[in-house]
Amino acid sequence: MLRPSRFTPITLLLRLASTPSSLWWALLLSNLISSSLVPIGQAQSLRESSYEPGQLILHRHFGCRGVILQSWSARLFDKNLALGTDPPAKSTQETHQTIDEGPMPTPPLESGRSVYGYTVLLDNQDAALCNSSLVPGISFLPDDEGLFNTIYMMNGMDYAFHDDIIPYTSKNVLPLKNEYFEEFLRFDPNREPHFCPTDRLQGWLAARQNSLEMKTVHRETTEGVRVTVVPFLMGQRKFRVSYWCFSLMFVSLSMWLTVDPYPLSMAKSFKFSFVQWRYLIRLENLTDECLQLRERFWKLFSINGSLESVSGKGVVGVQPLLSVQSPVFQYHSHVQVPVPWAHMWGQFRLEKPNGTTVDVKIPVFPLCVNDFLEDHGSATTNSGDTTK
Repeated sequence: MLRPSRFTPITLLLRLASTPSSLWWALLLSNLISSSLVPIGQAQSLRESSYEPGQLILHRHFGCRGVILQSWSARLFDKNLALGTDPPAKSTQETHQTIDEGPMPTPPLESGRSVYGYTVLLDNQDAALCNSSLVPGISFLPDDEGLFNTIYMMNGMDYAFHDDIIPYTSKNVLPLKNEYFEEFLRFDPNREPHFCPTDRLQGWLAARQNSLEMKTVHRETTEGVRVTVVPFLMGQRKFRVSYWCFSLMFVSLSMWLTVDPYPLSMAKSFKFSFVQWRYLIRLENLTDECLQLRERFWKLFSINGSLESVSGKGVVGVQPLLSVQSPVFQYHSHVQVPVPWAHMWGQFRLEKPNGTTVDVKIPVFPLCVNDFLEDHGSATTNSGDTTK
């Protein structure tokens, strides 16, 4: 298994190294020009059970070194598996069925199957080399509710699935370049893996578990492109609008609507809240031709009956190219929902080399606060079914 300077051969060589051996060494390019290689550690066998925190890894798709901070057991809802059908073969014709043409897709009703996911800390230098295919960084809400417009970002941290992991071991006390490595992990040569979580990491994981935990994974394959979505509940944001601010907004709106202004004596302030979600998106090109993501189309259906539509060019400011050498792209985004129960789904429009386009589905996934689901589980399910 080699770690060259360019991302293109990284993926090819990682495919060749998919079967590990205790005799070969994982290598990393230390000079981007001379292509000299240095050993980074000894490869370990793949395993079916979950990997432990502190396990050093090489990402199969992105070629990044990393270390596992926490493992999660999630439920995978794969629409193609649920329907008992193979993913549709790639289309040779242009497909243009817009998202507005159909109702909300049926949410998954089966219990799903168990899969492992991981919160991982990445080597900053490696992540920079493959930044065209991976946009790492996990965001959090501040503990202070007064910081309404603030979102904290921890760079060099992301998620990996079990099949992404190529494990290795190293006796280097600092095998990764990341500002959080020494704070979160300590070296112990007498245990395996050699790195174990610090009290600081364990406390941080306990405090952030709700926004870190990978609970459900939603996947669907269309036209040879597999889209995976993982939602994360960041928390609820509450804010108060003063009476004077609200009255100015309402009077302006009332003049536009030619209705009576809001009675000024009814309240001194108004409370609003919404639920903040983060979601991970992974696109995988399973075909043998290049595809470039051009547009996105999203729909959000809330339990109060509202339906919102959003569209735009590319994702997170880029239009990623899913080539044969670099077929995977992964990023994070956010959505704010004013209700505790909603569903999201959508489509990506990708362009082929000949200029034709193909639309691939983003699987429907729920955005539900656990407390609300426990109190209104049956009623919510029924109301969700009426939107089909």
